[in-house]
Amino acid sequence: MSAVLAHPAWQPAQAPGARPARRRTGVRPARRGNLQLVGPGFVPQVGAPAAADGRSRAAEARSEASGRLRLTARGRGVVTALALVLATAVSVGVGALVGVAVNPAVGGETTTVTVGAGETLWSLASAVAEPGEDPRELVEHITTLNGLASSELAVGQELVVPAG
Repeated sequence: MSAVLAHPAWQPAQAPGARPARRRTGVRPARRGNLQLVGPGFVPQVGAPAAADGRSRAAEARSEASGRLRLTARGRGVVTALALVLATAVSVGVGALVGVAVNPAVGGETTTVTVGAGETLWSLASAVAEPGEDPRELVEHITTLNGLASSELAVGQELVVPAG
């Protein structure tokens, strides 16, 4: 039984004294005939194409053994961009949660009051408090609403206080 093996087997002979043709850069040479008739008992070379798509047996074995996903440069860029978008979304979400935890929104209606001469947080809280309500809770509430570090107020300072 005979077989046909595909590989470069024939090179054209050059005339004696002839100079080899100069290759143009960037141009691929034309393909030459690459069929060779072989006899029975022929063993193909390792790495010779075994599949119709031109992949060698060694390349097929490597791709099956590795099992890894191989990405092109564009694929790596897309994966990197998606990772950055995901990281940004997570950081915005975490930042929103931290912002709510640090500065909770206080429910209820509020109004703005301008501090006059001699007014204190206690006097403002007492003026806004309903009968029977503890002014200490309102002082703390006013401090939280305005982000005050101390109880000292300046004349003309505008404060947000609960409407009452």
